[in-house]
Formats: sequence, structure tokens, C-alpha cells
Amino acid sequence: MKRIIYCAAFMLILSAPLNAELITKDYGKDLYRQNCSSCHHPERYGVSGPPLIAETIGKRKDAELTETIKNGLPSTNMPSFKGSLKDEEIAAIVSYIKTPAPSPKWETKDILTTRAISDRKGLSPRPKPDMTNFFMVVEGGKGDVHFMDGDTFTLLDKAHVGAIHGGPKFDNKLMNAYLGGRDGWVVKYDLTEWREVGRLRAGINTRNMAVSTDGKILAVANTLPENIVLINTETLEPTRIINLEGKVGAIYTLKSKEVFVISFRDRAEVWFLEWNSLIISKFQVDQPFSDFFIEPGERFLIGTSREGKQLSILDLESRKITKSLEGEGMPHLASAAIYKDDGKMYAAFPHIEAPTLTVMELYKWSVIENVKLKGTGFFARTHDNINTIWIDTGSDTIQIVDKRTLKIVNEVVPAAGKKAMHIEFTKDGKYALVSIWENDGAVVIYDTATLKEIKRLPFMKPVGKYNATNKKY
Repeated sequence: MKRIIYCAAFMLILSAPLNAELITKDYGKDLYRQNCSSCHHPERYGVSGPPLIAETIGKRKDAELTETIKNGLPSTNMPSFKGSLKDEEIAAIVSYIKTPAPSPKWETKDILTTRAISDRKGLSPRPKPDMTNFFMVVEGGKGDVHFMDGDTFTLLDKAHVGAIHGGPKFDNKLMNAYLGGRDGWVVKYDLTEWREVGRLRAGINTRNMAVSTDGKILAVANTLPENIVLINTETLEPTRIINLEGKVGAIYTLKSKEVFVISFRDRAEVWFLEWNSLIISKFQVDQPFSDFFIEPGERFLIGTSREGKQLSILDLESRKITKSLEGEGMPHLASAAIYKDDGKMYAAFPHIEAPTLTVMELYKWSVIENVKLKGTGFFARTHDNINTIWIDTGSDTIQIVDKRTLKIVNEVVPAAGKKAMHIEFTKDGKYALVSIWENDGAVVIYDTATLKEIKRLPFMKPVGKYNATNKKY
């Protein structure tokens, strides 16, 4: 009788429905390991392909991910799995890659295994552009950074980075460029020999990076793992890993001091990291700074959180918040246009979630005007030699605001119905460069006085353009 009871109980267990989520995850994990891990890493950290983790997938919908796996991506190494995987197998992989990744580890030994010194020869004959008017152009759709003569708008060379949408850096002497991808890859390019020097992967997911004033140290701020990796720029070897225990907001060079400034997205702290002594000073602020800018005198830092409910003015000498201002729709402070007019200093910045350009007088810390825009933008730019501010609006239109009247006085539409974004100027402010952020996009160059189009360079999803004089850091 007991045997019958035990057998019946065993059959009941077998017939009970198993955890469908667990089955799907394990099934998807096995399929992922078989089909995807060689390019995307067994733990989804990325190898030749990008990481497949929440930080890189973002809010992409299942349908978009399914489409990518099924049909591949043109002009990339991502193949089509249409003939080799069934729909239900693709669905299982999509379900798996959207699950949280295990706590990532990316240590010195991991970084060193990726370090590769290039044997590529430099360009011959060597270009001789005016380096003070030199540009880097980020082609996000192909993961390339192009090097461009800013006088002739001639493309000279390019380097492939991978998942990049902005943030390449010049060193202070304009001898080297450092190109950083979202998936942790860092490329060093020699601007005197015109060749790639080498590359390494400093993290799994990277926020941004900064170069020390003497050009000897590159600091890479990672969100996975949560750390700062210091790299010797001569040898391209990591010299120190500093654990953060929080999500970094940004890292920037404080040029007047031998200091990197570090903010956090989830901690109300700001750190000073002295790059020579490696001394870290930590101090409390009134909110996490996911975005900030430092005014030209490097005395004050203006920061905000992801919620953007207030602006905080941090005195970097006293290390105290001196004033808070009401915010709106997450101000995009890192893109603030800073300018001087009639002896006063101003900052103009857009809002990611509100169609507004806020103009603030620095040092008085008072809002002068909130200019209503066509849409929510990301970037505001100006130049000392022009009397206007150019702002993208999340649409096909760049709106132009007069610095004195703070009224919209003009617009440019690089391509009707296609998204226009990110403005950069030549060193003299005579020309403005605007991106058409589409697969069949372009960088369009305008005369800032007449607003006439001068030239159009085709790119696949071009994003940032970085002029050596306007933005070394």
C-alpha cells in the first residue's frame, strides 16, 4: 500500500506544472550560449559584439530585439538567424537577455587580456591641418570616429570603436585622441603620426572618461562594474581600479587643479580624485548629480538629478551648496552653452523632458528667461563670435535664439522630417555643423551669418562633432 502511495505522489509531482519562467530562462540561456556567446560573451558582457545587458539593451521592445536576431543588422557583424533558429527559440533568447545579468567582474587581468597594440602605419603623406580647428565626428550608426580638417571639411582618417554615441577626448597638447565606447572599449589615436596606437576594454559598460591635464592618465568611469579605471596613456595599461559602490554620473577634469571631479546618479556625493597622489576627497551634496557642468572659472559646479526638480550650485572651494533653484523636466546641463555678454556670464541649457531653453546668469544664479521651443532638445551651443544660440528640438528643426533679446529669431531645417541634433562650431564661429541623426544621415555645414548651407557630408547616424579649440574636455 505504501509503495502505491509513494508512486502516486511521485506521479503527481511530475504532472505538476513547472515554473514556466525558469524553463524559459534556462532554455533561452542554453540557446544563447550555443548561438550568441562567441560574440557577446558567455555572461553577456560583450566581446566583438556589444553587451546584451539591461544597460545596453535599454528600453528596446521584444519586437525590435526579435527583428535584430532574425534578420541581423546591415553593415555590422550581426548575422541573420532566420534560417537556423525557430521563432520560439528566438523568443526564448530575447526573454533571457532581458533578465538581470549576474554581478559583473572586470578586473585588471580581464582588461589586460583585451589590450592590443596596433602595428598599423600612419597616413602618408602626413596631413597638416590646423589642429586648433580640427574635428572629431562620431558616426554612431557604424561605431566610427572620423578625423576632419576643420578648414576644408575634408575627412582624413577614421577609427572603429563600436557602440559609441559621443564623448571622444583630446589631450591638452592636441597630440592624441581617446575614443570611448559604451561597452568599455577605449582606443588611443596618435594625431601626430595619424594612426591607431592601441585599444583595450576598460569595463563592461562605460559612462564617460577624462584626460589629466598633463596627458599622462586617462580615467574611465564605468557603470558596470561600478568603478573608475586609471590608464597609463603611454603604455595603455591599467594602473589603478577605484571601486565606487554607486552609479557614476560623470567624470571631468578640473583643469586648474590635478583633480578629476566625480558625481553619482544614486548618491548625494561628489568626489575629488587627485590623479598624482590618488587621494580621494568625498563630500555631501543635496542631491545626486547625474548631470552637471563647471563654469569657466572652475569655482562652481552646477548639478541636477535625473528627476531635474532643482539645480544645485556647488562651491568647489568651500565644498558646500550655496544655492538651489527650481528645475524643470531634467535640464541637460552637460550641453549648456556658456557665453559672456556685456561683462556678464550666462549659461543656456535645454531640458530633456520639457520644450524649454533656460538662460541663467552665472554667479548671481538667477534665471533670466525660459524660452519656449518647438520640442524637447538635448544640445544648446554658441560661440563668442556670434550673437545667437543654436538649439536642437527633438525634431527636424534647429531653433536659433538671439543672445540679447532671448527671442527665437531663425530656424534651419537640414532635412524635412528627419531628426536634426547636436551643433558644433568651427574655432572662429564662422560655420555651424549640424547632424541629421538618421541611417541615411549627414553632417550639414552652415554659414552662421547667412544661414546658407555650405557643405553636406553623408554619415550613418552622425551624432557629436568635437572641435579641438571649443571642447578639449
